[in-house]
Amino acid sequence: MKRSILFLEQQSWLSGGQRMLETVLNTVVEEYDPVVAFPGDGPFRRALDERNIQTLTVPLGFYQTGPKSRSEMLEFAGRSLLCALKLATVIRRREIELVYINGPRCLAAGVLAARLTGRPSLFHLHLTLTRQPEIFLAQRVARYASAIVACSQAAAASIAGADPHLAGKTQVLYNPMARCPGEVFGSLEPEQIQSASRVFTLGVVGRITKPKGQRVFLNALGRLGPQLKNRIRVIFIGAPSPDDRADLTYKQRLEECVTQFNLQTKVEWAGYQKSVGPFYRAMDVIIHPSLLQSGEAMPLAVLEALQHGVPVIASWTGGIPEVVRHGANGLLVPPGDEVALARALERFLQDASLRARLRMGAQSNLDDRFSPENFNSKVHEQIWKLCSGQDAKKSKVIREESTA
Repeated sequence: MKRSILFLEQQSWLSGGQRMLETVLNTVVEEYDPVVAFPGDGPFRRALDERNIQTLTVPLGFYQTGPKSRSEMLEFAGRSLLCALKLATVIRRREIELVYINGPRCLAAGVLAARLTGRPSLFHLHLTLTRQPEIFLAQRVARYASAIVACSQAAAASIAGADPHLAGKTQVLYNPMARCPGEVFGSLEPEQIQSASRVFTLGVVGRITKPKGQRVFLNALGRLGPQLKNRIRVIFIGAPSPDDRADLTYKQRLEECVTQFNLQTKVEWAGYQKSVGPFYRAMDVIIHPSLLQSGEAMPLAVLEALQHGVPVIASWTGGIPEVVRHGANGLLVPPGDEVALARALERFLQDASLRARLRMGAQSNLDDRFSPENFNSKVHEQIWKLCSGQDAKKSKVIREESTA
C-alpha cells in the first residue's frame, strides 16, 4: 500500500509555484499517494482531477497581493487556524505521513496541522520574502517545519537569514528545466541578426500584476526614439489573476499606457498560454522588469527563455542574478528604473555585436543546478527521509506499547 502525502497549495490556477508542484507530483506519484488541498476551484485543480489525483477544498480563502491591513492579516490568521483544524482531521482519517506546504500563504496552516498530528512537514518556498511583517511571521512559523526547500539562494536567505536553526534545515533546490532533444535556437541567420532594418520581437512573460513591472517596461518603451519604436514588436504573454481586483485594474492601466505612447500597432496581448515554447522561438529577447517587492526567486520565464536560447533583460533582484549574467546572456537593470531599462533596450537594439554575444551566451545550456534529474533526485530523497523518520517514530511507539 502506498504511503500518503498531503500537498497544501495556496492557489488553484497555474503559475510558477504550481508548475513546480506539478513537477513534484510527477516525481512521487508512482511511489506515493498524493492528496492535494486547494482553497477553491480553478484550472490547476481541474487538471489534477482529470489525472485522478485526489483533491479537496480547505477554508484557507483568497489572499490579495500587495501590502495587507491589520484587519486583513487577522482575518487570514483566523482562516489559517480553521484550515489547520480541518487538515488535522484529514491527516488522521487518511493516515497522511507527510505535509508538503507549497508556498508561504499556507505555511501557518500546514505547520500547525502537522504539529497537531505529529507528522513531519516540508515547506517549499518559491519566492523571495521582502516585507518585514511577512518575513518575521514566516521565520517564526518555519522554525516548526521539519525541512525547507528554497528555489534560489535569494529565497533561502530571505527566510533563513542569519538564523542558524533555519539555515540548517534549508536546502536550495533550483527549478528544473529540460531541453527538448534537438532543440533549435531560433531561425535567424547571422546576416538577419546583424541587419540594421529588421524588426525585433520583445517578449514579456508572466502574470499581469503590478509587482511584475510591466508598467515600468511600457514607460521605458515610451522613452525610445521614433526610429527604435518602429523596429520593435512586443508580445505580452500572461493574464491577470482571475480573482484579484488589483490585477484586473492594472491590466486596464497597461492598455491605457499603450494608447498613451501610441504603441497600439506594436503590442500584442496573447493572454495565458499553456505552452509558451512557440512564442520563445519567435523572440529576440525577453524583458522581465520585476519590482523589488515582487519577491522574485527564480522566475520560470527567465529559465525558459535561456533554455530556448533567448537572452534576457531583467531587474537585478531576487534570484535573477543567480542565472542571468550581465553582459554574457542578458542585461540587468535596477528594479523599477525605467530610465535604466530604456538604456538597456537601446543598447540591445542598436548594438549588433552585443546582441550576438548575448544570444551566444543564452544558447549555452543551463548548468546541472537546473537539471530535472538533480531536482527529482533531491526532492525524492527529502521526502523519503521525512517519511522514513515518520516510520521510525511509529515503530518506536509500537515497541513502547508492546512493552508496557
